[in-house]
Amino acid sequence: MARALVLGATGHIGAHIVRALLAEGHDVRAAYRSDRFLGGLAGLPVERVRVDLETLEGLRQGLDGCEWVFHAAGYYPGFCERRKRAIAEGIASTRRILEAIRRAGPSRLVFTSSASTIRHVPGRSADERDAEPWPLEGWRSLYATVKIAMEHEVLQAHREGMPVVIVNPSLCIGEYDAHPFSGRLLLAFAKHYVPVYLEQMVSAVYTGDVGMGHVRAASHGRLGERYVLTCRDVTLKEFATLVAHAVGLPPPRWRLPYGLALAAASMTECVAWCTRTEPLLPRQVVRAARIEQRLDGSKAVREFALPQTPVEEAIHRALGWFRQQGYL
Repeated sequence: MARALVLGATGHIGAHIVRALLAEGHDVRAAYRSDRFLGGLAGLPVERVRVDLETLEGLRQGLDGCEWVFHAAGYYPGFCERRKRAIAEGIASTRRILEAIRRAGPSRLVFTSSASTIRHVPGRSADERDAEPWPLEGWRSLYATVKIAMEHEVLQAHREGMPVVIVNPSLCIGEYDAHPFSGRLLLAFAKHYVPVYLEQMVSAVYTGDVGMGHVRAASHGRLGERYVLTCRDVTLKEFATLVAHAVGLPPPRWRLPYGLALAAASMTECVAWCTRTEPLLPRQVVRAARIEQRLDGSKAVREFALPQTPVEEAIHRALGWFRQQGYL
């Protein structure tokens, strides 16, 4: 059994990595930045260590003696960030953390990237071979652009000798989404009656399966490889209908035209600028909705038996947790 450090252990994916490691009998050191979300680790037999990934304070102590490192706390660009500055910060933060990990010398680093780094391929499902190049050859959202840049930094570290495996989760649905990020879409349909939907395809996966996928990537993944972690492609209308039925609301009835959706997104961004908050519907999300993406996660299923919990079950588990936490 390995001793593992989980960076971002109180986050949505990190909390599931911690539980998957414990289920496999590993010793876990859970790194967190703020006491605010420590409730997600309550009752778990883990060693807790405070780590600030901006200053790297506490990181050396957290890494000490750990054979596996899971980096699930990558830089996330805020809505108000300038594009050039956000990309530069994503690259710089990744380099700083990778250098600290390199000096510690773990036997395996599993880096949490995103399925947004996989480009759309007309006529078929995209897989790991379809990863975006860097520099980019076309427009991508700020979030995707930063994730692509960071992923290529990790691949460069692998070429320089770091034992890295990259995982690319799709839309994660499940418990412990305390911020929430992925759960924002689910809550939009579950908490408020939204009678409209965008014409969009999304790939979804249960976050518990993503946590187990990280652990199996550490034990069975091939160094320098990407692994798309996903389960099922669903239209946004189908996803919204599943959520609506789960909470007893009528499903959405009308498709929102692209132009109207873009105008609504502009309005939510104006509100966000004034309130210094994240917009409910960013324009980059609406623009990305025009690019239909289907994902093929068969590599992870084939090479380390990634579990495939039905999306319906993932939605029920997520809603149950949100109810317990007072979101619903």
